[in-house]
Amino acid sequence: MAETDKNEQNSVQESTIVDVKVTSNDSENKKILVKERYEIHFDKPISWLNMNGAQAYSVTDRIDSRRELFALICSRETCPRNSYLPYFKSIEHANLLNLVEFGTIYDSSQNQNTVALIYAIPQGGRVLDNMDKLNIRNNPQKLKSIILSLISVVETLKGYGLTHRAIRPDNLFFKNKEYDEIVLGDCLASFPAFYQPAAYETIESLMAYPFARGNGTEKNDLYAIGATAIGLLLENEPFKDMSVPEIIRLKMKKGSFMALTLDEKLPSSFLNFNNMFKGILDDHSNYRWTFIQVYNFLEGKNQYLNNNNQQEKIKRSLTINGEKCYSAREVAYNLYMNPTEAWELIKSNKLLEWIKNGLENEDIYNEAEKICSQINESSSHGLIIAQMCLMLDSDAPIHLRDLSVFPDGAGKAVYYCIKHNINYDNFRDLFASDLIRNWYIKQENLRAPSNISEIKININRNDIGYGLDRIIYDIDDDLPCLSPLIGKEYVTSAARVLKALDKNYPNIKGEVLPYDKNIVAFLRSKLGKKIDGILLDLNSQKEGMQISAIIRLYADMQKNYGPIQVVNLGQWLSSVSKPIIESYHNLKVQKKIEKNLVKVSKSGKLIEIYQALEDQETKEKDIDMYKKTKKEILSLIYEKNKILTQSNKIIEEAKSNALKFTSILAVMTMVASFTFNLIEWITK
Repeated sequence: MAETDKNEQNSVQESTIVDVKVTSNDSENKKILVKERYEIHFDKPISWLNMNGAQAYSVTDRIDSRRELFALICSRETCPRNSYLPYFKSIEHANLLNLVEFGTIYDSSQNQNTVALIYAIPQGGRVLDNMDKLNIRNNPQKLKSIILSLISVVETLKGYGLTHRAIRPDNLFFKNKEYDEIVLGDCLASFPAFYQPAAYETIESLMAYPFARGNGTEKNDLYAIGATAIGLLLENEPFKDMSVPEIIRLKMKKGSFMALTLDEKLPSSFLNFNNMFKGILDDHSNYRWTFIQVYNFLEGKNQYLNNNNQQEKIKRSLTINGEKCYSAREVAYNLYMNPTEAWELIKSNKLLEWIKNGLENEDIYNEAEKICSQINESSSHGLIIAQMCLMLDSDAPIHLRDLSVFPDGAGKAVYYCIKHNINYDNFRDLFASDLIRNWYIKQENLRAPSNISEIKININRNDIGYGLDRIIYDIDDDLPCLSPLIGKEYVTSAARVLKALDKNYPNIKGEVLPYDKNIVAFLRSKLGKKIDGILLDLNSQKEGMQISAIIRLYADMQKNYGPIQVVNLGQWLSSVSKPIIESYHNLKVQKKIEKNLVKVSKSGKLIEIYQALEDQETKEKDIDMYKKTKKEILSLIYEKNKILTQSNKIIEEAKSNALKFTSILAVMTMVASFTFNLIEWITK
């Protein structure tokens, strides 16, 4: 997303931040008030409304107590789709569980802050708990009504650029006690498609980690609608005893429609729906039916399946791990699942031969040949296999070693790995490669993010504000700040960073700087290029300059976003400002600044702390005095050296004269001795 879009989105989110406070100290009957209106009762759980990993509790509307509401308390093991929240709150649809309010609260069960989503209770209960009321097996018109309702929801979301990604039978509810209308449940409490059973996900989505499936497109939701309708008709959960790899292979071999109806055929009264199910469940997204095609079919207009004869043309198989693969998708998936054998197939040119004679696709062959021609002893096996897999199946996620992620799910995947202590080194290799850029190039209906070119640049920089920390926030607006410096707080925007730091300061042990690489990367992602000057100072080797830069940044943020006072953070910043104070030369000035700093830090206004430390007039006087003193000292040293030089000269002259005198004296002594000896000789 462009930086301007991010800034707009941040302002939207901040405008809807809710006020939260605990209204009771009794741990058993704790109530939390959201936006001075919605009271969440943690002593009144509603288990049948638990959705997408979130726990449901009763809610009272203080303004209108007749409303029957509930709150979903999101788990921090994943994170809600924060960027979607303002949009869903504004959307009102008869067949969608409408979001009434949302806000950040403290959840004692998780011992940290998290997000609460407030919805109206669907009066008729969960559909799966009332299948007798649905009475769908003998009522084709009822099925048609359900499909139209769900498609209407998905089409509305598409108009906002959103997807649902949680369409399945156990997420459907009766809107009222007449059981004549259904509503689609929550899709915001966790990662998109994270809790989706394999039956309701496309083949390519199943290939990715559940935490790396990404938002997808409306094609994913249309597929889920078709699978959900079949699940309701057959009144069972497909593939209950099968693993995900087994389900993927079954869908690839049989096709999704045949796989879903393998154990039980559709009732005879629904046979005329077969074409629609085949169209909406087509395993190639380019051939999957659109909204218009489904609407036309349900209106009684003839609709034909989109042509897809690619698989039928392939007569020659490629055996991988003992399995005969006939389609490019099967080959790509099995190459990923069997990397050792995949490398041998690539190195021996057997894969290239199959592409030429089996797949008979000249474009893919030329691309594969180019990849093979670049292989040398230093080539990364994993990267070469990933390139081959992407070339063969561009709808699939990126397969790099043990990674299988969609680009828009990569940020959440790193978040999940950090939360669950899973090694994420391979993500560095992913971001350092061209795989993400090449994946978007191959997508016909998807546009790459505007900042995609920065990914490789940022991952190769170890400076503060760059690296992996920066990338995950740049590519995913849903992620909260992961810095340990904010403790239990839940921070999704730059405006909430200062308050979080202020709250967590009492829990900080030892001398710790009030910033780290993660916080700075988070702020750079949210605030954009306007803090690049700050980054330059933070990456300098001068400690005083670094501390000054962070105080300047935080002071500017307090001015723009508040809060008015951050006393703890002020004390924190003051405690680490010694390098700035020591940059002054005059000890009296240092003492004066220290004394003033103690006073202003109590106000909680960071700009006063900055001004106390970086007063321009004081700094100029200190520099002038230092220069003057330095000049005087240098002058004194010069005079001293001059005196010493002159003294040395006198000493040298004295030595020279003494030497001359000694020489003359010696000569005179010799002459006297000679004369005396001569006289004595003459006398004798």
